[in-house]
Amino acid sequence: MALEWVGEFFRDADMVQIDKLAAWFADDIDLRFANNPPIRDKQTAVAVMGGFYGSIAGMSHKPVHLYAGDDGDTASQYAVVTYTRQDGRDVPLPVSSLLHRNSAGKLDKLWIYIDINPLYAEAEAQ
Repeated sequence: MALEWVGEFFRDADMVQIDKLAAWFADDIDLRFANNPPIRDKQTAVAVMGGFYGSIAGMSHKPVHLYAGDDGDTASQYAVVTYTRQDGRDVPLPVSSLLHRNSAGKLDKLWIYIDINPLYAEAEAQ
């Protein structure tokens, strides 16, 4: 399949190991995560995503739809991502991601559209 790289990326992302994620990033990555300001360099992207990884215990993407660009290097994925909080509670959230890789196979665009607030909300009273 032409977009095997997308599945490989999300598999590595779900490992919640910043070195695995960082290996995908181009030096000039355009990263947009939730409503945070855009990031346009690998060093800052790794620091921000490392901070995010440090705030969760795990995550798992369940793809719902994958759309491919004609070039084979652009993809959009809609998924339900189940985040595991530090307290062990799982929080499934809808996430839409736009990815583009450069000629070296590195991501130079990763836009992640998510309302991240429910992940950090206090557990509802039972």
